[in-house]
Amino acid sequence: MTFRYIHDSWQTVVPSPLWGNGTTNFQNVTTNFVGPGSSFVARLNANISPTLLNEFVASYTGDHIFLTTRGPVGLPPGGFPMGFIFDNGFGGKLPAINLSGNAAYGGGFGQDSGYFPWHNANPTYTYRDNVTKVLGTHALQFGAYVVFAQKNEANSPNVQGILNFDTSDKLVTTGNAFADLLLGNVASYQQWTAEKQYYDRYKNVEPYFQDDWRINKRLTLNLGLRVSMFGTYRERYQQAFNFEPSAFNPANSPVFDPNDGSLQQNAGNTANPLNGFVQCGGKGGTFPLVPGSNFPTVSVGSSSNAGCLKGHLFNPAPRIGFAFDPKGDGKTAIRGGYGIFYEHTNGNEGNTESLEGSAPLVLTATQSNVVVGRNGCLAGPNGGYACIGANGGAIPFFPLTVVSIPNKAIWPYVQQWNLNVQKELPYHFVLSAAYVGSKGTHLTLLSNANQLLPVPASANPYSKGEPIVTADNANDPNLVGHAINTVCPDSTLAGGSVNGAPVSGQVALNLAVACGTVTSVASVRTAFPGFNNINTLRDAANSIYHSLQVGAQRTVGDLTLSVAYTYSHSIDDSSDRSDTAFVNAYNFATNRASSNFDLRHNLAISYVYGLPFFKGTGFSHALLGGWQISGITVAQTGTPFSVTTNGLNAFGDNAGVGNGTGTGSRPDLVGNPRSGFSPNQDPSERGPLAYNPAAFAVPTGLTFGTVGRNTLTLPGRLNFDFGLFKKFPINEKTGFDFRWENFNLFNHTQFNQVNADLGPSSFLHLTNTHDGRRMQLGLRFYF
Repeated sequence: MTFRYIHDSWQTVVPSPLWGNGTTNFQNVTTNFVGPGSSFVARLNANISPTLLNEFVASYTGDHIFLTTRGPVGLPPGGFPMGFIFDNGFGGKLPAINLSGNAAYGGGFGQDSGYFPWHNANPTYTYRDNVTKVLGTHALQFGAYVVFAQKNEANSPNVQGILNFDTSDKLVTTGNAFADLLLGNVASYQQWTAEKQYYDRYKNVEPYFQDDWRINKRLTLNLGLRVSMFGTYRERYQQAFNFEPSAFNPANSPVFDPNDGSLQQNAGNTANPLNGFVQCGGKGGTFPLVPGSNFPTVSVGSSSNAGCLKGHLFNPAPRIGFAFDPKGDGKTAIRGGYGIFYEHTNGNEGNTESLEGSAPLVLTATQSNVVVGRNGCLAGPNGGYACIGANGGAIPFFPLTVVSIPNKAIWPYVQQWNLNVQKELPYHFVLSAAYVGSKGTHLTLLSNANQLLPVPASANPYSKGEPIVTADNANDPNLVGHAINTVCPDSTLAGGSVNGAPVSGQVALNLAVACGTVTSVASVRTAFPGFNNINTLRDAANSIYHSLQVGAQRTVGDLTLSVAYTYSHSIDDSSDRSDTAFVNAYNFATNRASSNFDLRHNLAISYVYGLPFFKGTGFSHALLGGWQISGITVAQTGTPFSVTTNGLNAFGDNAGVGNGTGTGSRPDLVGNPRSGFSPNQDPSERGPLAYNPAAFAVPTGLTFGTVGRNTLTLPGRLNFDFGLFKKFPINEKTGFDFRWENFNLFNHTQFNQVNADLGPSSFLHLTNTHDGRRMQLGLRFYF
């Protein structure tokens, strides 16, 4: 029996509000990150007989995260003359700010003020019992793996709110987002009510069986089966609430105040701002909401499923593999295998952990278009800031942005397969070549269930290549050669026209959203009226990966060498749970492209070489002999990125669908982005030009653009890391170790970021790099 206990703790300072909700471009607000943790492992081995072994392992891990903020985020002593949506004292912090749409500021800037202090704990208990039995030519293994996991953490709300200033919001902007900030012309203000602690739990049991069958001395067959019996996530105290589309009743939808977009009681007095909400594992009922508003209490439905998901317990995952020595001499091996692997998902995917901070316990609301002279906002020394929230009257209740998880567990799984050949060559080299592939199914995908429908191509009043041009954006340099063709509808959707022809119905609706002339986007949503964005998590994404992997290794003598090359392609329609690269929530097929992390070519060379000089004994050997060099050289192509219209001063949401979860739209492709330009053709920009900006144009009006997702790639990377090592012994037990290490030895400029937003002059210029050369020296005394 063996025991092991470890306790460690570390602390670091991050130069920004870590994992924040807002945008951060400065380093005056930092995060103090403290991470203590403990682990315990007990292992009991029992040799029952020469052919029968039992191993039992019990373990516990407990990781903690404590986040606190440093920097000027506190409210001034005299108070802060700004209104609020929720009266929570702003959590004692100044609101975060975000400025967008200004080419003068590189497209914009922002500063988050964080949601700290914040605490997370993740105690996990695991048990495994494994029995090994040798039976003739069979080596059998069977047992079970059991996990009891907890996730105890607070939600991450900006209770102080986030102020947005946007030059594309023509109802409030001066044309300069910084001037808007000074005047109090607020495009939108988003605020959370409170921070709450949540206690998520799940249990997994996975029995397994494997048979390594040595058929003969040249062929071994591996057969196995693992049954993933996954329990669903659940919140211990029924604090998780989910938006369930099937529970939504249109008759209970609130109506909107046409002046400010707040929610009002409907004619039947049945309005419910949480229409469609259910309490996970709870009985539902009436809950307090916002005292003093039109909705002081609210009714919530019930869900008999503890985590709002109906379980799916039986998930069989077979595996098969083989190893074959064709000549029986131990110098050539052919191996292959196939297996299915289920994933329980992490806590940020479609389960109750994603419902942390959900209504009615925590509210998130957005107020739009706050400016003096609009919606009864009177002039004063504090501009529109004083008009946020109630403005001295009844407390307004604005449509919520909510999260929806599935009502049934569909566990993601990956099929993996490979076929490889290894061959021993002279001079102790081993050469390998392999085909490796995988297919992911039911992967987590983020969407927006409350996006507006796009205008059908047959009803679009704009001809191919004709962008939206109004009197407000006619001077945009990206619209040179295009005449004014559009009059935007007003907030009642009236008065709009395209090329002199009046627009109505869906065209008027989408055009008003694109123009930003609606009172709020939430007020015109049609799928689930009464809500803003509905961030929907579903297990609906898929992926495919194919690769050729070639390698050579040498591990004998003075030289240890490894060379590995991979030619691969990964394709998916969503690269992770938070992937917001989609433009149309109703057509994810158009999002299928190279994965965000796709590396087409990747070469890695690593080596350790003992220099063959001054071997033997004596002073020359002690001083000049025994030196060892090592290094890692990496050559790889860049990862892909998507070109968007987010940098335009207007019509970032060119299709007018209000997709507040994903990407607004993409440009039209009008040329070859890889030719017709010079990297240094614009010396006013800091970074070189990576592609031809003239290949992209403002998209055809009321469309998503013709450019697909991830159509361009960042520059490749060639990096050399190098080290020198020498041991200076004094006697058998004491001495010194000297080490000299270099990262990016030749100080190559290696770009890793680009401005992919059509609009500013920095469009398609490279904007950031990997670290420059770093050198470190070390001397260690051992005894």
